[in-house]
Amino acid sequence: MAFLPPDFQAPMCNELDIEVKLSQFEDKLDWSTLFGNSNPVGIELGCGKGMFIIRSVQENPDVNYFGIEKSSRFFRILKKRATKSGVRNIRLLKAEAGYFIWKFVPEKSVQAFHIYFPDPWPKKRHHKRRLVNTEFIERIKSSLTAKGCIFFATDFVDYFNHIVDTARACKGIEEIFCNVIHLSEANPDEAATNYERKYIMQGRSIYKAAYRKS
Repeated sequence: MAFLPPDFQAPMCNELDIEVKLSQFEDKLDWSTLFGNSNPVGIELGCGKGMFIIRSVQENPDVNYFGIEKSSRFFRILKKRATKSGVRNIRLLKAEAGYFIWKFVPEKSVQAFHIYFPDPWPKKRHHKRRLVNTEFIERIKSSLTAKGCIFFATDFVDYFNHIVDTARACKGIEEIFCNVIHLSEANPDEAATNYERKYIMQGRSIYKAAYRKS
C-alpha cells in the first residue's frame, strides 16, 4: 500500500517546501497526498536548470509535475527558478533518478516520463552506467497509466540508437515518433530544454523519440 509518514503535509509551493526529500518516503509514494489533488502526474528525469519543467507547469496547471535532478549546482538553480515562478503544481527532488523510480514510484500512476539529454557515457566501458536499458524501460512502462507516454531526446546518436532499439524491443509500448532535427531545421528559440538550445547553437543534430503504453 502506498503511503507517506502520517505527519506528512502536502507541500505548499514556497522556497522551504517546494523540495521533497527521500527521507519523507517509506514505501511507494502516494501522488495525491504529495500534491494535495488527484491530477495526472508527469515526471522529468534530469531537469537541469528547469527550462522544460517550469514551462510545462505554467502551461498545464491541471497536471502535477515531479522533477528529479542529482546535480547540486543545477538543483539550486532549478529550485530557485521554480519557486520564483510561483507555480503550485510542481515538486522537486535531488536524487539519482533510477533509484527513485525503482523504489518509490507506484505502478500505473504516471501519465508521462520526460527524459531529455541523459548522460550518454560515450566510452564503451562506461555504457553500463547509462540510465536507459531494458530493465529501466520495463520499469517505467509498468509505472505508466494506460496510454501513458515516454519522451526522449539526446544529441548523441549512438545513445539514441540504443534507446530506440531498446524501446522497440519492449512489448507493450508503441512508437509515436522517431525524429532527427538537423541544424537546418532547428531553432534555438524553440528548444524545449537548456541543453537542446545549447547543442543547436553548437551545430549539433537533435534526436527525439516517443513511446506510448499500449
